[in-house]
Amino acid sequence: MEKSIIIIGGGLTGLAAGCYGRMNGYRTKIFEMHEIAGGVCTGWKRKGYTIDGAMNWLIGTKPGTDYNRIWQELGAAQKWKVYNHNYYINLDGADGNLITVPVDPDLLQQKLIEIAPEDEVEIRKFCRAAKKAGRIEMPVDKPRELYNLLDALKAVKMLPFLNFMRKWTRVTASEYGARFKNPVLRLLFNMGSEDSLSEMPAVTMPMLFGWLGSGEGGYVIGGALALAGYIEQRYRELGGELHMRSRVGKILVENDRATGIRLADGTEHRADWVISAADGHTTIFKMLDGRYIDQKISKFYKEQPLFEPLVYAAFGVKREFDEIPAALNGLHLRFDKPIPIAGRDEKACQLLIYKYDPTLSETGKTVLIAELSTDYDYWEKLSVDREAYKAEKERISDAIAAELEKRFPGFISKIEMRDLATPVTWVRYTGNWRGSYEGWMMTKESMMKSMQKTLPGLAGFYMAGQWVNPGGGMPTAVMSGRHTVQLICSKDGKRFEATLPEHKAAPFTRSRFMFRE
Repeated sequence: MEKSIIIIGGGLTGLAAGCYGRMNGYRTKIFEMHEIAGGVCTGWKRKGYTIDGAMNWLIGTKPGTDYNRIWQELGAAQKWKVYNHNYYINLDGADGNLITVPVDPDLLQQKLIEIAPEDEVEIRKFCRAAKKAGRIEMPVDKPRELYNLLDALKAVKMLPFLNFMRKWTRVTASEYGARFKNPVLRLLFNMGSEDSLSEMPAVTMPMLFGWLGSGEGGYVIGGALALAGYIEQRYRELGGELHMRSRVGKILVENDRATGIRLADGTEHRADWVISAADGHTTIFKMLDGRYIDQKISKFYKEQPLFEPLVYAAFGVKREFDEIPAALNGLHLRFDKPIPIAGRDEKACQLLIYKYDPTLSETGKTVLIAELSTDYDYWEKLSVDREAYKAEKERISDAIAAELEKRFPGFISKIEMRDLATPVTWVRYTGNWRGSYEGWMMTKESMMKSMQKTLPGLAGFYMAGQWVNPGGGMPTAVMSGRHTVQLICSKDGKRFEATLPEHKAAPFTRSRFMFRE
């Protein structure tokens, strides 16, 4: 008789766990609180425009890599079309000229030395590091808990990578950016940011350019919705059950073993194994009432910083942006006048310009998204007063539109759609604690730390996703789902199997989209 797995959460981690569970002969049921699967990997439609909520690049788009194999197993890589970015970001120079930063390390070196000859020595060091990072492929095939002697011997090949990581994790992005004399380069290597991202380890920058320069890290046409749809289709074809609008209230426990779940409507479901691919804080402190924790878990949730949530201002514009080259991070837009948002004077934003995805808007039109990190507590308190909350969103959208008008004269007259999502929006639809889109922030101290997938004293249960794999992101999400099923197979004495789809199925389509406020 087949054993069964209940999976809480239908995001990428939950869908991946469901797929691998089915590949290995388990009966699987996914319970998702929202009306569509995908979790944070999502998007929504407004007035004929599709707003992408998660993607501007993706590790695993390069054929022949380990991550690409995982995307193939999940039925995505066979269907997707990939756009590979030639440029990382566009910056407005002090003289008014646009500075476009290439991703290829050789072209990057040439460009940066041209901009800042006074920083040539540090530029050459960085570009050498990026080339080295581009040759490194992290092992993702199995969880560390299942490593044997052969795996350990294979890991010896990673020693150069470990030395590389050790060197580049000693400094933050802001500390590394301060090494440059040129203000444009200080901005670029400070993650193009003045918020908490600048406190991430500097290693993220050479790794990013290394991946992109080697042809890794493309953008999937159709964005997050398309990616989630491909995997949902794979899961359904494998025979898995997916229950939408099914919020889990409690995890059922008998004799310190997870035996099932109770939904918010009171119905109960039982299984041999329970995986929570949902929000970690909600899982531990609400679904399990905080009964299965230790000092490490308590410390993580009390002290470990989170990725700050976002204000996400989207515009659908009847205009093309031929004057701005397509770039992974769009345009770093410096505001002429600071915009007060959630108690901060915001001086700039990251403006994503989705000119390279024709599926998000009609010909001659473009989706733009202005991203700004923000304070969760402010938005949570404000959202209690729905009228004040709505008015503040409109004020911010107006202010950003006014800045875009200065940068692109005539912009406001071309707007056909406006939409603004806040951290409260993310909490409402995804349940992510404090609206954090990637969970734990990577710092110098926590870069190599992770939480256990099990909870102390609780059997028959695993956690998966960004709350046990710091750094978050879509590749990490599906890897975590895969690893969790591998651990279950090991416990059950089964050999883990990962198969490819036997045929090319019809494209996945959606008729419903999330985020209505």
